[in-house]
Amino acid sequence: MNEILRMTGLILTVLVVLYSVKKIYDFIDMRKMVQRDIYENYEIYRAAQKFAFGTPVDEITEILTNSYELDDNQIKETMLLALPHRTDPDGGYLAFIKAINRVLGQEIYY
Repeated sequence: MNEILRMTGLILTVLVVLYSVKKIYDFIDMRKMVQRDIYENYEIYRAAQKFAFGTPVDEITEILTNSYELDDNQIKETMLLALPHRTDPDGGYLAFIKAINRVLGQEIYY
């Protein structure tokens, strides 16, 4: 009986140590990722929300104009790609985000 309790205690101790090590590595990886991908522009998300709520295109264009990532041609291209999806169930939010990513050429926004 003592052997069973001793083995159970040993196994639980090993599992706790392994879980702690995994959490430490996850924390380190998360810090690296946050430091590397810190340049996300939250004005893009605000413009996407306004787009989904049916805000006029002029206001959305103004928000995007204040963005440091997009120039005028990219803004026009984004609106051309996103406008047909304004009637989607989510108001075109996801299509707007996909259009931004497509114009920028990389998956930055989710």
